[in-house]
Formats: sequence, structure tokens, C-alpha cells
Amino acid sequence: MEKSIVIAKKNYPNGKIKSTNMVVYSYPRIGAMTVVRDKTTGDEHRTFVDACTLEEIQDKPATESELGVWSMSKMILENGVEENLKEWEKSDQLTNFIEQAATDKGVNISVAVTEENINKLSGTVAITDSTSKILGVPLRGQETDYYCIPASCQMIAIYYDKIPTPSQTYIYEYEGGRNQIPLFDEDAEDYCEDELGKFGTVIYTHLTNVDAIDEIDNNRPFFSMITQHSRVCKGYLIQNSYTYLYINDPLPVGSNGTPKLERTYGSSEVERIYVRE
Repeated sequence: MEKSIVIAKKNYPNGKIKSTNMVVYSYPRIGAMTVVRDKTTGDEHRTFVDACTLEEIQDKPATESELGVWSMSKMILENGVEENLKEWEKSDQLTNFIEQAATDKGVNISVAVTEENINKLSGTVAITDSTSKILGVPLRGQETDYYCIPASCQMIAIYYDKIPTPSQTYIYEYEGGRNQIPLFDEDAEDYCEDELGKFGTVIYTHLTNVDAIDEIDNNRPFFSMITQHSRVCKGYLIQNSYTYLYINDPLPVGSNGTPKLERTYGSSEVERIYVRE
């Protein structure tokens, strides 16, 4: 997916990355699609990169007689590919963990495993089949029923030592909020770029455990979006091959917010905004 972003920035230097998703662009081929919006004209352009070869794929929009490059992707993903990818990630996490444990214990997993080596590994796996990291993101409650994005932006801003601390009303009005209409995910992205200097901030709708863990391991909290609501992810927990996210939820209105621990498998999460340099 990173290769798709790099190529999109090269092809459209005056554009702003809107989203990057994994798609089935020509069944059964899978690749990354990055959508770029021209800052001047507002036109949107798509860049495709094959997941296996990492080669750029020429865009082919759908017409009355042609299916187009990725017209089947949504249907295919909804019919099982995405769930299979989640299961693959869980299995891959456990495999990587065992391989690392073997390396730490001096066990060569490329040769036949002896009873002695099994005993070396068993204690390590049983004791450390759980790992976590939590960032120091403060919990804040949203002040009105349409301030979930301002509250989430406020948490991120405090984490990055924004001085003075912006109020939720300031963030709402800075992003053009009016008439009690909620802000959009693009407004959160824009705030992080303009006010926090995080110009690599990007919206993702293809959600993976690997990406979430990588963000937290690099000390980058991110927006965790469910339908019509924004929260902040500040950490993760991997336990028994499942991945959980530590969430700062600004609900209920008028409260101090609610800390949550959510399992990613079967989650209601629909989008993330990764806040990057």
C-alpha cells in the first residue's frame, strides 16, 4: 500500500491523498488503490499497484460496456476475502512470534525439532503469548453531540504538545463547522496537516492489524472511526493470537470520555486516519 501512495504522489504532485484501499482490481488479482484529489480542480485520480509485483496498473474506469479495473472489488471483499485476510494476519502474528522466540532461545527451526528445543520454546510461548503497547494520549469527552471529531483532534493535539491546547469549539470553527453540522473525516485530516504539521496524514479504509500495530509501535496514535463517530486509538494488545485496540471514546456527551478495549476481529471500525509526519 505504501508503494501505491509513493507512486500517486509522484504522478500527482499537486494532489492530496484522499484514501488508500486494498481492492480486487481484476479478479483474482489484488492490489492497492490510492485516490488523489487535485487541490486546484477538485478532480480525483486513481493509482493502482499490484500486491504481488508492486508494479503500477493502468487505470481503467468502468463504462457501459466495460467492467473497469476494480468494479468487482467491493463484492469480492464482502464475500470473504477481507475476513480471510484478518485470519491470515492472526496466524502470521503467531508464526512471527514463535520464530522470534526460537531465535531468542537459540533454536534452529529449519531443522528437525528435538524434545529439548520444544521445552525451550514452550515456556516462552506460554508466558509471553501476550504483548501490548499504550501511548500517553489523554482521554477527553466531547462537549456536544456533534463534537466527536473536535474531541478526537483535541486528544491528538494534546499528545503532540500543541500549545496552547485548542478548545473543541476552536477546532470545530477552524474546520468551517457551522449550524451544528458534524465535521467530516477530511476535516480531521486537514486539521492534523495544517495545525499539527502532520503532512503525511492519510485516510485508510482497508484496516489491518499490522498497520495499527506499526502506527502505535512508531508512537503515532490514530483516529479510529465507526459509523458516524470518531475515536482515538492509543494502543494495542495481542493475546492468544487476537489483536485488541485501546480506544479513547469521547462519548457520552458531557463526560470525561470512555476508555475501551476492542477486538479488531468482528469490529465495527470502518475507517482509520493515520497521523503521520
